[in-house]
Amino acid sequence: MKNTQLTLIIVSFNSAGIIERCQKELLVSNKFSVLLIDNASPDGSAAQLKKMLPLRQNSGQANVEIIELEQNIGYGRAANIGLRQVKTPYALLLNPDLKTSADQIEKLLDHALNDPDNTAIWGPSTHRSAAMDVPPQDVKWISGSAMLFDVEKVNDVGLFDENIFLFAEETDLCERTLATGYKIKLCRNVFFDHLLGQATPTTPAVEYMKSWHRGWRQCYRMTKNGHCTWARNPRRKLLVYRLHSIISTSRKKRMKWKAKADGAKGFLRGKKAFDEKGLPRMSDL
Repeated sequence: MKNTQLTLIIVSFNSAGIIERCQKELLVSNKFSVLLIDNASPDGSAAQLKKMLPLRQNSGQANVEIIELEQNIGYGRAANIGLRQVKTPYALLLNPDLKTSADQIEKLLDHALNDPDNTAIWGPSTHRSAAMDVPPQDVKWISGSAMLFDVEKVNDVGLFDENIFLFAEETDLCERTLATGYKIKLCRNVFFDHLLGQATPTTPAVEYMKSWHRGWRQCYRMTKNGHCTWARNPRRKLLVYRLHSIISTSRKKRMKWKAKADGAKGFLRGKKAFDEKGLPRMSDL
């Protein structure tokens, strides 16, 4: 029987292969409604997923709806599209490279349904070494790879910051959740296996883009949150990144630091994470 309390949200970018490997059994089980947001995958992931999964039809009972975006709008923005369409009280945001089961998901949901506090977000252990049989703990942050939301409360908080293309979206959301007066809880007795770094196949160009946005995001967040000091500010970050791009021992590391420096330079020049067409920026130009 389908759970009527919860919707799963998965953001895909070239992720059909890892979704088939990690989540196909869960997604075809018809245990939960599923919103799968495809971020304009250039490898044809959306078409592959349509063949693989039982898609929701107007007259049918299949559980998966695939939303195909026209361009890559980033993880947080894509997740927000799913959260705005959810009709259930709770939503679980999952990375494509997470392996879990309906039983573990329902165990996490039970913590939310029986929560005695003003909690807005719950998360499982995503590393086996951190899993243990203890009650849910109040925390300041949980991994964005698996976040269970009270939909009404997270809408009150304001969803993910859409100025960010990649990285630390969950950190920003967690900070605002606590500032709004809600709690965040880590449920260590629930385990989802996170196959780190496998959600999207990588290339040198993708790695450069990711590092660019790490550099940009670091500067954006410290400025947004008022955390700048004489020792910690965007200009100093730029200098540190540039230094590492010179002294790092491997070419790969030097390129990553250079990309971070380019991202910091772009921020200082007033560049946003997205260009005028709404596409993720690839350089400071």
